[in-house]
Amino acid sequence: MVLMIGGLHPIIDLGRPDRVLNVFLYGRLQSPLLWDVTAIGLYFTASTVYLYVPMIPDIAPLRDKTNTKLKWLYTFLSWGYEGTERQKHILERAITILMVAVIPIAVSVHTVISYIFSMTLQSGWHSTIFGPYFVTGAIFSGTATLLVVMIAFRKLFHLENYLKKIHFQYMGILLLVFSLFWTYFTFSEFLTGIYGNEPKEMSVIHYKLTGPYAPYFWTMVICNFIIPVVILSFKKLKTIPGILFASIAVIIGMWLERLTIIVPSLSSPRLPIISEPYFPSMTEWSLFAGGVAAFCLLFLIFAKIFPIISIWEIKEGREEGLNEAKERLDSYLPDTIISEEEAT
Repeated sequence: MVLMIGGLHPIIDLGRPDRVLNVFLYGRLQSPLLWDVTAIGLYFTASTVYLYVPMIPDIAPLRDKTNTKLKWLYTFLSWGYEGTERQKHILERAITILMVAVIPIAVSVHTVISYIFSMTLQSGWHSTIFGPYFVTGAIFSGTATLLVVMIAFRKLFHLENYLKKIHFQYMGILLLVFSLFWTYFTFSEFLTGIYGNEPKEMSVIHYKLTGPYAPYFWTMVICNFIIPVVILSFKKLKTIPGILFASIAVIIGMWLERLTIIVPSLSSPRLPIISEPYFPSMTEWSLFAGGVAAFCLLFLIFAKIFPIISIWEIKEGREEGLNEAKERLDSYLPDTIISEEEAT
């Protein structure tokens, strides 16, 4: 859904949506824009398949038990799944293959997106660190968004028995780790730029650190580094409300990061003219709000039609957990010891 909505914005920005076809009809292999369209299309396809395949065992019970108008949809999507051993084996093998395939595709997509910036000669963009920087930022913001959605659904649908505190604590550790990674890449980017002291590059850096975009930049640092590190480093603060606050801060911070990457570089004039600081217009705010609203609407519709928690994986996890507990118990209390105690 995010890819779908995000992919609409460049089409809207063009003003002539029909010209999007030119990318496919007359696209040049040397163009990062063509790489971006290809990578995002492949990522969207792989992500959709990876979302759909593990849902098949949960769609099958809906097909058998529902009598609503959606029965035809569940019948079509379940693909005749009956839960036989052979079907389970094929399903698990397909999930494993998709899991391995999606990871490099995801990394390549966010790397290619960074190439749109870094393969230009624009000051502030022409950097070799942008590839891993964008990948780290994507995982960082994605983890924060996932935490917000998990906490919201836990509260709305009373899923406290499924989404426990330990799950949020583990996700909080992941958020903390990527906060530190993000800070490292940000520091490295500015260190090399300042050390080089190239006039055009320094102009962009001054715009960010002390110029008209300094409030956005330092708010970004507070949201992406100080707040997550303070909250997630101390056990007393690492509660579910605290993790929610840190996650929302990261989402705001990562939005500001994109703003501070794009706008100051475009606002730094190559000609000796005075440029005015940029601020989004009402049209741009409306498009942004519309994108967020569209995502929320589609996500809620999806949650209404399909299970938001994988039922079959919970059952399978419980069975595996009970078997592991039994094996561990048997290793601590062998039958020979029990037999000797019973004999005495």
